[in-house]
Amino acid sequence: MRPEPEPGATSGGLLGMVFPRDEFSLRRIAPLAYFLRLLLFFGLTYALWVLTPLATGYTHLLANLTQGAMRITEWFGDQYVRAGTSVFARGEGIYFSHRMFPGAEPPGIPGDWVQANLVLLIPLMLATPAPSWAARGRRLALALLCALALQVIGLVVAIKITWATELRGFSYTYFSDTQRFIYGFLDAFFQSFDTQLFPFAIWAGIHFRQLTGTLRPAAAAVAPPPPPRPRSRHKAKAAARATRGKAS
Repeated sequence: MRPEPEPGATSGGLLGMVFPRDEFSLRRIAPLAYFLRLLLFFGLTYALWVLTPLATGYTHLLANLTQGAMRITEWFGDQYVRAGTSVFARGEGIYFSHRMFPGAEPPGIPGDWVQANLVLLIPLMLATPAPSWAARGRRLALALLCALALQVIGLVVAIKITWATELRGFSYTYFSDTQRFIYGFLDAFFQSFDTQLFPFAIWAGIHFRQLTGTLRPAAAAVAPPPPPRPRSRHKAKAAARATRGKAS
């Protein structure tokens, strides 16, 4: 028979590594206190993003990761489009060019438009109660990784739809109607949901078990059994005589 896991033991898999079982304890959230914490963290995050070079550094990170992602999507295909896209950051924007159009002005995407969801996501994650700041930090790190992946995918789709629709003969030579439809749908999807809904979706996904009330309450400590009551001398003598009688 397999032993039962101890209360608070870590569950298996990646989720168990990031969120040990005891970190999913159900907690009551006071709406007013949560709202005030949310406003506080929102103000701090916004100030950090506006008054420090953090936004510029993050823009360069996005450009480098998007460049790598574009290389992956351009491994195959015609030799004229294979590894033809260059992505780079300039100021607060992310720009991209193609080697087949060396003299053209590179189109760009505003970096603040891409990063806007972080200014909402970070306060949501920090304001939500957690057993410890370490647990809150792990959840925030996972949320940022999810947001970064979605941002890179959104940038790749934006570049692809530009190449597939804006370059006339080039677009209709190297991109099919099916590709234009897929890229157009994905571009509209990411533009519609990126800033407004993705932060809430990531936050709700990480705290899904708390929000749906499916958490198991912590197991109550089992009190040890009480010690046996001492017997009187008369009962002890009677028990001893009964034992000797059975032995004889």
